[in-house]
Amino acid sequence: MSFKLTTPLISKIILWTALWAFFAMLSAPLMAEPTQDNRRSKSISFSQSETLNKASRDKKLNESEADIMSPLNKQGFRVESTIKAAHGTSALSSNNGEITLYDASTALISDFDYDGFYHRFSVTIDADTIFDTSYIYAKLYLSYEGGPWNHFATSGNYHIQGNSEHDSFTIETELADGFPPGYYDIRIELYNADYNQWLLSYGPYDDASLSTFPLEDSYHDDDASFPIQTEIVVAGHAGAMNWLLLLIPVSILLIRTCSTRNKQ
Repeated sequence: MSFKLTTPLISKIILWTALWAFFAMLSAPLMAEPTQDNRRSKSISFSQSETLNKASRDKKLNESEADIMSPLNKQGFRVESTIKAAHGTSALSSNNGEITLYDASTALISDFDYDGFYHRFSVTIDADTIFDTSYIYAKLYLSYEGGPWNHFATSGNYHIQGNSEHDSFTIETELADGFPPGYYDIRIELYNADYNQWLLSYGPYDDASLSTFPLEDSYHDDDASFPIQTEIVVAGHAGAMNWLLLLIPVSILLIRTCSTRNKQ
């Protein structure tokens, strides 16, 4: 059995191929899943003097930009904050001779699915200085169940005065994605805000309140109202889609033209 490839038949083949490819392109974004390669989170910081209520903090978090970070490093070893860690001892404060991190307190804030793992939490830092005032900021790191440290938040710049009890500041964070459920330790690093110079580190061996935090990102916490939206981008499909959109009407025009000629 043989058949002849006529112009209408070729046009129909082109049309059905174009339609199939077009709908395949449309369905690709729907089938794609959010990537878990990168980490995303939002953080805000505020001083004790601001006394923000939760509604105000919610607003600041919603208005802040999401930080996009490299994938969570879970394999390997971590460097502890002080030499004391190598000897299994602990301390109530850490200092470099000029700046002392006197105390750090933590709070777990949001667990929407009530499984005991939170996607929102805060760290409050009380640092002292031997000077009348010092200008500092903090970087925070998370360690997933004993793994390497992963940076996740940086505070604003703050002035601290002597050994005042009223100059503490808080960093509040919402984890969006890239943080699987587990127990995390927290590490604090203080820096001189004038010179971006590292001053000291403070971690779970210095303060037990910085260890074994039950955390997870908002996707695992099943929070449909979480403010951070993840865009799914199908790279390189835009050009192909444009060509397909042009090919479909051309094929239809060829079929109609050939049909008209056959009738004549």
